[in-house]
Amino acid sequence: MERKDFIEKVGLSGAAILIFGCMQSCSKDSDMTSSPNTPPNSGGTGGTGGTGGGGSASSKVDFTIDINISPYDALKKEGGYVVYAVANVIIAKISGDTIIAVSSVCTHAGATLEYRSSTAKFYCSAHGSNFNQSGTVANGPASTALKQYKTSLDGTKLRVYE
Repeated sequence: MERKDFIEKVGLSGAAILIFGCMQSCSKDSDMTSSPNTPPNSGGTGGTGGTGGGGSASSKVDFTIDINISPYDALKKEGGYVVYAVANVIIAKISGDTIIAVSSVCTHAGATLEYRSSTAKFYCSAHGSNFNQSGTVANGPASTALKQYKTSLDGTKLRVYE
């Protein structure tokens, strides 16, 4: 192997490693840990207080959490929210006994949403899209509504399902 060929191959290998590292740092998984209200439930069983799960397109969302157990206890107060990362669902308590759930993934940028009780909207920090409580687009750049889920509260057990 000539020196020129050796340098060329080493250079391409180094570039591939750098590109792979950049791709990893830009993945959606890093977005799931950015919110203090994102439960640590990436194991697929729903974490503490959760059962079921299913975030893939082929399975339906149907899980139960206990709102007395942290971090889900954020749902006990008006304006509180959590992101159930396993199923990509954001759950917010909007008033009284009303708890809503929509997809936590922005339809424009794929970033994880947060709930802003001051505006009663789901907000995407990636590009500023806002979604109404029903999941419809309030302002873009997103143009597609979020998927909305049903909720049912029985004591302290909250079921989120399709």
